[in-house]
Amino acid sequence: MRPAVASDAAEIVHLGALMYKAVGAAPTPMWAVDSTKLVAERIGEDLIGMVIDAPEGGLACCGLVNVAPRLPRPGARSHHMGYVQWVSTAPQHQYKGYARAVMDALLQETDSRGIEVLELHASPQGRHMYEELGFFVKGDNIAMTSLRKDHGPR
Repeated sequence: MRPAVASDAAEIVHLGALMYKAVGAAPTPMWAVDSTKLVAERIGEDLIGMVIDAPEGGLACCGLVNVAPRLPRPGARSHHMGYVQWVSTAPQHQYKGYARAVMDALLQETDSRGIEVLELHASPQGRHMYEELGFFVKGDNIAMTSLRKDHGPR
């Protein structure tokens, strides 16, 4: 286990693409190019990454936390929140506890930074692990998403 560095960006995006494909999304080559650039630029800044190296080369597992400022809320000490993304394990390394180890390391790092609120979207396969780590489905409001129309060239 180690913190991710900029040179891991392409492998992190590769594992992220595997995760997206597993839930029915279709990553495009342009998505991969854009994502690799953003991960390389932001890792170690407002993007926390933990990785496990594969013995055959590349990465066996990765996970990211996107750290963002948030407006103060009553009772909160931290003015940042984290969004867990791209926790993904290469198929040949699944069921070895790697995703759990990556999440444990990410939680330790966010705790050390005083980040009080972490959010994520879980796949059905990952839900049990996240619940064991203390994540829960909120019942006091409804999570909603709006996918905005693309208004211009990329």
